[in-house]
Amino acid sequence: MEHRETEIKLKLDAPIARVAARLRSLGATLHQPRHFEDNIILDDSRGRLRRGGSLLRVRLTPAGSILTFKGPRRIIGGAKTRVEIETDVSDGALLLRILDRVGMKCTFRYQKLRTVYRRAPILITLDETPIGNYLEMEGPVGRITRFAGRLGFERGRFITATYHELFLSYRKTHHVKSKDMVFGIERRKGGSMPIGISMGEKTRVSSRRGFRAMSTRRPSSR
Repeated sequence: MEHRETEIKLKLDAPIARVAARLRSLGATLHQPRHFEDNIILDDSRGRLRRGGSLLRVRLTPAGSILTFKGPRRIIGGAKTRVEIETDVSDGALLLRILDRVGMKCTFRYQKLRTVYRRAPILITLDETPIGNYLEMEGPVGRITRFAGRLGFERGRFITATYHELFLSYRKTHHVKSKDMVFGIERRKGGSMPIGISMGEKTRVSSRRGFRAMSTRRPSSR
């Protein structure tokens, strides 16, 4: 499926349960229950997709996998918009092996626990990530702006950065060792407390089929 994606992120300070209750009070209904996602961003050795402002991603979830291409982005009305092409994949792990064989390597990996709501025509996701909780909204920019206002967010709080960009900023500020945004990342200083998810839950999601640890390989500097 190909369409033009228009979306924003909002950083959440309130507990996820409180935000979910507020969404329901405004008429949003549960679209997908809370689930684990493992996202693999790929590029060639020269980083041509990244340099062109595009992105290739394989998303692994307990329900299946999705291959997504995103084109260069523009900012319109405070929201990020870009062409998105995606398709379901029956075997995400096998797809990653095929892409590796043709020179597409993992350049960034990020994980989250996602709950999806819908209030037509807006798709709303609550993301619990290793760097904090975020709300994403996708839909017409005018409807996004109005609904965000009902949640108490002005346009000045809209975030158009990717999770990779948010993580790079967080990593520098919080002295994180990991180059990937995965559950259990540790700070360079202050001990070994994992960020963002309990060790029990980390063990449960890590043991699921298809979520084996993957090494992240960076593009060469050529």
